[in-house]
Amino acid sequence: MASNLDASDSSFSDFSDTDTDSHSDSQSSSDSDQGQAESKTKQNACQYYNDGHCRYGKRCRDLHVCKYFLKGFCRYESACKLKHISDSSTEEKDRGRLTHRKKRSGCRDRSRSPESVEDNGRPYRWQLDMGEGWEDVAHDYILEAQYSQPNNKGIRIYNTPCGALSIDFTRMRILKKTNLRVRRKDSPQTEWLWHYRGNQGWSQYGEQDSKSKASSVSSYKLEREYQKNRKGTVKFNVNSTIYEIRFKDMCQNNLTTGHRRKIRRRPKYEPPQGGIISSMKNAIKSLSLSSSTNTPVWQFSGHGEHWHTFKKSNSCSMSSEDIEVEYQRNPQGSIRFTVNEKPYLLDFSRMRQTNETTNVTRKIRRVLQ
Repeated sequence: MASNLDASDSSFSDFSDTDTDSHSDSQSSSDSDQGQAESKTKQNACQYYNDGHCRYGKRCRDLHVCKYFLKGFCRYESACKLKHISDSSTEEKDRGRLTHRKKRSGCRDRSRSPESVEDNGRPYRWQLDMGEGWEDVAHDYILEAQYSQPNNKGIRIYNTPCGALSIDFTRMRILKKTNLRVRRKDSPQTEWLWHYRGNQGWSQYGEQDSKSKASSVSSYKLEREYQKNRKGTVKFNVNSTIYEIRFKDMCQNNLTTGHRRKIRRRPKYEPPQGGIISSMKNAIKSLSLSSSTNTPVWQFSGHGEHWHTFKKSNSCSMSSEDIEVEYQRNPQGSIRFTVNEKPYLLDFSRMRQTNETTNVTRKIRRVLQ
C-alpha cells in the first residue's frame, strides 16, 4: 500500500517533542491495536475487572477477561492473574456475548486482516484503515525501523489511496485525518526497550549515557513492571539521585529537583529476512525519486559547528546513501568505514562518529533535504 516512507525529525512541524507533553499526548499506543483501537477493546473487556475489581461481577455486561489476551499479546500467558479464554465452551459463550453486543450496538467488524501476527510468521505488522477495513502497509520494515528509534516522533508515508499521510508515533494516529486509523500489531516475542530524553538526546535505561552514567533500572525490569500495571510507578537511582517513572504520564521525575523528562517505549528492531540490502536501496531510491525535497542525508560535525555531508570518494569509503541503507537495516547498530585508510565507527544509537585510532568523536545527524 505505502512503499515510500519518510521519517520525521525536529523540522517536522506537525509533531511536538517537548519534555513536558500533556497527559493525552504522552500516552504511547505502540502495542497491538492500542491507541484509537482501544475504545473498541473497552467494549469487549471490562476495564474495572482489568484494573482489579468490578462491583457488578457476573451481572457485568462486559467480558471479565484479560484485555491484553484479547489483543493477542499478553506476556504472562498462563501465569496471568486475569482470565484467559482457554476452553472451547467458554470461548464460544464469550464470543456469543460479544457478537450479541455488537449486533445490539450496531457495530460491525470491518477488519480484513483478522489473523494475528503469529499466523503469518512476522514479528510485527503495520496496518491502515482508510474506511474499508485494515490493510497491511507495504515495506513496513522501513516504518518499523523508524518507530524503533525513540528520537523519531513520526513518519510520513506516500503512495496511499489517500495520498501522503503523517503518522504520529506517540498518539499512534494519522494527523489531520479523522476518518483514517493506523495500528501496529506485534507478537509476544517483541522485545520492548525503554528510553529517556537526556541533555544529549535519547538514552536507553540501563546503559551508559554521554556522561558514562547508567541507571539502576533496565528496560527488562521496566517492561515487566509496565505489564503488571500500566498506570503504575517505578523508583530507581543514579548514584545518590532518586528518580520516579510514571507510566501513566510516560515521564521520569527527579524527586529532588522536580525536573521532568520524557520517556518512550519502543520495540527492538527486527530486520526482515532475505534481500534486505537490495530492498532498502530500492526503497530509498524510490523515496529520492518521488520526493527529492525529503531525502535523508547524513552529516558529520566539523570545526565551528559546520555540518558536512558524507560523500563517497577515493578517501571516504561510504556515502550518505550507504549510511542510510545500514541505518534502515539496524537503527540501533553501528557501522565501520575508512577515511584516508583510517578506521572510523558510526554509532547510530548515540549519533556519533569515533576515530578508532585517536578516539576523537564527532556528532553526526540525519536530516531531510
